[in-house]
Amino acid sequence: MSGTLQKTGWLSWGLTVGAAMVLGFGMGRLSVPESKMEKEPSSTVSPGRVVQNENGDVDRGGSEPVAMQHLDSTGDQLRRALVLTDPKLRNRELENSLSRASLEDVKNALKWSVGLADSAGKRAAMAKIMERWGQLDGANAVAYAEKLFAETGNPDLLKDAMRGWGQSDPMASLQYTQSMGVSDGLRRDITRDLVRDWADRSPQAAAAFAASNSLEVGRGGLTSLIADRWSKQDPQTAANWAMSLPAGKEQLRALDELVQNWCDLNLQSAADFVSRQQAGINKDAMVGTLAREVAKQDPASALKWVATIQDGGVQENTAWSIYQRALRRDPEGAQLMLQSSPLSSALKQSLLEKATSKINRGGGG
Repeated sequence: MSGTLQKTGWLSWGLTVGAAMVLGFGMGRLSVPESKMEKEPSSTVSPGRVVQNENGDVDRGGSEPVAMQHLDSTGDQLRRALVLTDPKLRNRELENSLSRASLEDVKNALKWSVGLADSAGKRAAMAKIMERWGQLDGANAVAYAEKLFAETGNPDLLKDAMRGWGQSDPMASLQYTQSMGVSDGLRRDITRDLVRDWADRSPQAAAAFAASNSLEVGRGGLTSLIADRWSKQDPQTAANWAMSLPAGKEQLRALDELVQNWCDLNLQSAADFVSRQQAGINKDAMVGTLAREVAKQDPASALKWVATIQDGGVQENTAWSIYQRALRRDPEGAQLMLQSSPLSSALKQSLLEKATSKINRGGGG
């Protein structure tokens, strides 16, 4: 009988304790510790408070919900990045910190960064935050940045937001840029940045857009800009595109950028491509560019290329640029090089007279 009572007592005690624990969890009295970020100064990104769900339950696994854990990680990484003193390393870490940030994370990070004391770190953080916001919500990020620009006159954050928007929707960002209430110079700079970044990521798409849209991007023009970026990645494909462009100044500029960059990557490959082209305006222009690049290493060989140019004006201008540079380095050697070159006697004499005239004017070699 006593054994039965003892068993009954233990059973009652166990049921009582179990009920109390269930009640405690249900009423929210037993909770996980507060997030460490919440107790830090206001200069940090707060991930918010871990709360009970609608049933009054809390996480029993010892970790915060996924969304809170991600936001906490973003804030921690941003703070760690700002401690770095090397600008390149700091910018890379800031970018990595925000690469997976949600729109809510980004807005919280912006609030945090605005409250920081002015410094290079703060400016770098805000730049990356605005760029990430532009990636996620371009129109609203740019609207916010435009207000800041109107208040401060500093366009940097506006450029950052536009850059981010361009990464996610290049066409929409370019179209919006053309209607922005900014100076022509700023609009041109932003447009150039957007096209350049687009050409780096997807040159074919950027080239297709340029074929039916005329945008002011400053020096060289839109086609030249795309040729520059594309030829640094894949000169042969860029060359095929450039050769298919309508004849004219835009095409010549594109070919100039193409040959320059191809020479930097592989001089022999560039020379082979140029030598295979049919005689004419385009080939003369490309030979001129190639010769100037060759002259950086071997001016005598460069003049051999110049001798193949058919257009007299292009030939003389190219020869003069090479000879003039050689004169500055070694006057006597330059004259010997010129005399032994395959250029015509008339062209040699013209170059010598130009050099003499320049010296008499006090311009040196």
